[in-house]
Amino acid sequence: MSEATGVYAVVPVKDLWGTKSRLAPVLDPGARAGLTLYMMGRVVRAILEAGIVDVCVVSPDRMVLEEAKRRGATPLVQESRGLNPALEEGRRRALELGASTLLVLPADLPLLDAEDVLAVLQEAGEGSSAVISPDGALSGTNALLIQPPDVLPFAFGADSFEAHLGAARRRGLAVRVCERPHVAFDLDTAGDLASLGKPGVARQ
Repeated sequence: MSEATGVYAVVPVKDLWGTKSRLAPVLDPGARAGLTLYMMGRVVRAILEAGIVDVCVVSPDRMVLEEAKRRGATPLVQESRGLNPALEEGRRRALELGASTLLVLPADLPLLDAEDVLAVLQEAGEGSSAVISPDGALSGTNALLIQPPDVLPFAFGADSFEAHLGAARRRGLAVRVCERPHVAFDLDTAGDLASLGKPGVARQ
């Protein structure tokens, strides 16, 4: 845990075998795996450059974990199946280390930078609170900051933005929504990949 901020960041990454299957029409399996590792590295770098020194990458994939360690993150071997159970493993690690705040960021945010991470951190309220950043469709959750780390159950998946928002409000948390173009842009489809090459996208 970072003594400076008390923030523990968790980045979940699936097994590279079959990763980003919706990109199969334009990228072969090796290229998709390489893209996943690249994006994960960028997310880890953004977190570290924002001043969070405690970053955990949780994954069942040995290659992912080796790359995470090389990038300066703590590798955590995923023992469970599924995204939310994997995040629970990261949450347990954060609580064991005495973290006061938990930040969850997916690994497929190719435009994420330190300013985006800082923007999410700066939205945090006093006491029990949650900051939720949606994807571009206002459907998924592309960043989740909660304090304390065990104050909110994970609901990643279909319509997770509304699920997290509703759960936080029902628990009486101070809730803020942080909308950032770079956080909203997740790379899942061939259309997403093509849009990266459009003028101005990386400068949004």
